[in-house]
Amino acid sequence: MTSEICVMNRHALVLAADSAATVSSWENGRKEERYFKGSNKIFQISSTEPVGAMIYDSADLQRVPWEIIVKTFRKNLGASQFSTVGEYALNFFRFIESNRSLFPEHYLRDLLIENLDQIMIRFLRMIEDDERVKSLAPDAEAMIEARRTMLNEFSAATELYELKAPFTDADIQAVRELHGERLKEEAKLDLKYFSANSPLDVEQLVELAIQAIFRRPSYFLSETGIVIAGYGTDEFFPSYKEFSCIGFIGERLCFEEKSELRISPRDSGFFKAFATTAMADTFTMGFGPDVYATVRTHLRSTLHDFAGKLKGEGDAEPEGMEQYVNDAITDHTKKWTDDVYEKHALPLRRVIGSLPLDEMASLAETLVMLESLKEKVTRPSESVSGPIDVAIITRHEGFVWAKRKLYFDPKLNSRFFLRQKADYDHLAEHDDV
Repeated sequence: MTSEICVMNRHALVLAADSAATVSSWENGRKEERYFKGSNKIFQISSTEPVGAMIYDSADLQRVPWEIIVKTFRKNLGASQFSTVGEYALNFFRFIESNRSLFPEHYLRDLLIENLDQIMIRFLRMIEDDERVKSLAPDAEAMIEARRTMLNEFSAATELYELKAPFTDADIQAVRELHGERLKEEAKLDLKYFSANSPLDVEQLVELAIQAIFRRPSYFLSETGIVIAGYGTDEFFPSYKEFSCIGFIGERLCFEEKSELRISPRDSGFFKAFATTAMADTFTMGFGPDVYATVRTHLRSTLHDFAGKLKGEGDAEPEGMEQYVNDAITDHTKKWTDDVYEKHALPLRRVIGSLPLDEMASLAETLVMLESLKEKVTRPSESVSGPIDVAIITRHEGFVWAKRKLYFDPKLNSRFFLRQKADYDHLAEHDDV
């Protein structure tokens, strides 16, 4: 995980992020995660325009680091401009999907086979770990029947999920035709090593994996959150768009928009936390998600106890009691959260609307630092940690670092900055031409 903050008002936009990276992989049907400090999560999308990006969750796109992808896009973009932040985002994803240098066809083909194989192993592990199978040992025949039953259940449940755009039944059929035979061979090996050589239907197992990756991609593939923020050439106030990207399925890049916001002349200020948000939520609303859930749980219990005391001993529970309780919880929750919003969130927005740039940067950094401190003292993984990077984006001054970690000593690497200046001068000359 990570903690990232976006703060906006009519003057500027600030991005802040910690440096803890999560590297996820699937091995033998089990997800493995490792945490590292020192990762870069804020990037300049264009060398000349006021647009930036933040990433969270997975640090790579199917083993290709996001840092390489973003910087390759930036170099490819050159001095090109787009009228809105949304256009920068769409061109960014189109670049990834069409770039066969970063993602060669043979690599995407092997990657699809590998992902489908891992999905088959995951289903087999879920079957083997289920009590309905384990409780029948050592009756081998009964265990086989239980495995068949569960395989049928998984197949039926997976078919209930809607096939969402951009995928169609033609994509599923193409995978069957192109990779069916190889997948059957992989399925036979999976049954041998992960299901005690059970005589399950190989074709059914392959079909289950294919349907699962197309119908439930976010469950079976690693997800990365991407925030594109700043100004297009036609935009006078900042905006951001948030996307979720789970990578390639075949040669199609799977991503979707999650949220967006544009500052207008009527807006005062705005900030949003991404990934780990507990401390930012507490700062904004005066309570965190854990408190919210606890209040609802105890209120439900209290209402049921109160109703039990009102009815006489031996009396039946009034018809529709559960609905009355649900309505009371909904009404109570709306009233107290609206009240807290009026007293905490709205005043905060008004203050953010008038903050100068350095105070906006300080606010964003502090919120990330609070989340990092909370993680440090409550969780052994410290999934929010490391140095905090802060970038300020304004329409005319562009993308400026307020705080940035470097893996080298600037005093020993003057040539690095000379190269950066030469690249920028080259872009400026090209733009003038």
